[in-house]
Amino acid sequence: MTTRSKQPNFVLIGTPESNFQGRPYVKALQAAEHADIPTFFEKLQAAVQADANFFMAHAYMALAQTSFGQYENAVPHIKSALAIDADGLNKGEHIIRQALQTLEKNPKADIAESMASLTEAYPKTAQAYELAAVSASWISKDAQTAAEYNLRLLELRPGHGGTYNALGYSYMALGQMEKAKDAFDKYLEVSPDEPNAWDSMGEYYMVAKDYAKSAEYYDKAAEMGMELAKERAEKARAAVTKN
Repeated sequence: MTTRSKQPNFVLIGTPESNFQGRPYVKALQAAEHADIPTFFEKLQAAVQADANFFMAHAYMALAQTSFGQYENAVPHIKSALAIDADGLNKGEHIIRQALQTLEKNPKADIAESMASLTEAYPKTAQAYELAAVSASWISKDAQTAAEYNLRLLELRPGHGGTYNALGYSYMALGQMEKAKDAFDKYLEVSPDEPNAWDSMGEYYMVAKDYAKSAEYYDKAAEMGMELAKERAEKARAAVTKN
């Protein structure tokens, strides 16, 4: 076992988050809130490189790679996290450690039980529900539970754009398109300067088969700097022509 670091732990309970604003770990979590996945991985990698014994940096990296189906990339971080002395971990980290032990045995296992335990242990902590929502959506493939976690997140963190975005995708996965539209509308309302808000609405209209509207929103996201939106806009325009 290696000794854990003295970096910020699972949740910053009783500690002003401003104390950690400049650290890669916190910047990674902030990037994830805005669906900036490249920056999320970049900052997490920086956190791991700066401190090889940073449990939560390894844990987030492992869970993220598992969410994307990149199990071979998750394995080293699972092993690194589990090699850290568990005696220094807090309650939330112990629960996450149990989830990692489950994934070590079977990288395609469902860790829903661990995530439920996490939210029960931290019923008023946004980070617990955020992690549980992502896990429900991407690992458990349970859109209904993901939506419920995101609704609770909005109670704890009203008006948060990234949560409206996640909620919209959960509703789309459930086929509840009217609710999805409402969620994406709220995302645009509170985060009009985020290209991802326009990109998400573009995807909504693509799924709804309103290809002209989809291209319009993708174009806006592309104008705001989202490179991937350019290709999506072209696909939407091609669908307009085809249909």
